[in-house]
Amino acid sequence: MFAKKTLVAAAALLAVAGAAQAESSVKLYGYIEASVGSFEDFNFVDGTTDRATKVESGNMMTSFFGLSGSEDLGGGLKAEFVLESFLAGDTGSEVRNLAGGFWGRGSWVGVSGDFGRVALGQYDNAFFTMGLAYNPFGSSMTFSPSMVSYYSLGGFLAPSLGYDTGWVNSITYETPTLGGFTAALQYAPKETSAGGDAKNNYAVSAAYNAGALSVMGVYTSSGAINSAYFDRQKNWGLGASYDFGAAKLFAQYSVVKRETGGADGKSKFFQIGATVPVTEAGKVMVSYGQTKYDDFYVADGKLKQFSLGYDHSLSKRSGVYAALTSKKLSDFGFEDETANTFAVGLRHAF
Repeated sequence: MFAKKTLVAAAALLAVAGAAQAESSVKLYGYIEASVGSFEDFNFVDGTTDRATKVESGNMMTSFFGLSGSEDLGGGLKAEFVLESFLAGDTGSEVRNLAGGFWGRGSWVGVSGDFGRVALGQYDNAFFTMGLAYNPFGSSMTFSPSMVSYYSLGGFLAPSLGYDTGWVNSITYETPTLGGFTAALQYAPKETSAGGDAKNNYAVSAAYNAGALSVMGVYTSSGAINSAYFDRQKNWGLGASYDFGAAKLFAQYSVVKRETGGADGKSKFFQIGATVPVTEAGKVMVSYGQTKYDDFYVADGKLKQFSLGYDHSLSKRSGVYAALTSKKLSDFGFEDETANTFAVGLRHAF
């Protein structure tokens, strides 16, 4: 009798555990990439360039790992969370967690349903989403002209974005997809009652996706990250892509404006590019971008960048790539300089 009751109890526990597992889930995932190549970049101190042969991680996409989960709350509602951390595949160290925390790539909790999603915490900013979606090299901080212009060149010299790819302490609302349209609102309070440089951040975006066509527009207004450079940025951008099958075309245009007392600055950026499938597993990527700067550091500086690459999938999760990029700075107060980089790499998603 005791054995029979034990079996019944065990079966009941297994049934409850199975039901709980069906209602909620947690997964570990990530991406790791490393490349070897000859890397050259600008030295803004003396107007020259520096070159070195390196093994680096994150040239095509920054390596990271994460945890995400959801729970079925019933009535069409789900509780969700994401915790993600950047890492360097070449050294094993954590990198780019600029928000100051280990989970610097993303850390939020939210609820979703027929109304869309509401999330609290560090969440991708809409400008970053537009920048990576509408260029052939995605979020590459080396080969993507848009990512280099917005984030990699350095805010001290030109009005690149004064914040990282995600906003901390943010409240984000994303609508459901209605006839191909989606929209999002984002607000990050300054979290202080004192005066000074701290300011609230706002973002609004809208996108339309229908078959081969994708279009997105975004506007952000952000407070000072470093008050020595600006008090507030007001930025807007447009991105579009169309997949013809034989080639997918990308285009992007943005204006980044910074306000600092009586000396305002501005940059205008455009990018065009394409991906061309050449085999079932391989594609060629090409992109050209140009940024024109007009601020109190540079009267009429320009950054031009051309990138060419090839990516070959070895499986659904692994692949190899080779890419080169050439960047040219002109009218920056020193002799015009060109920096060329070439790298081959291996990527794996898990």
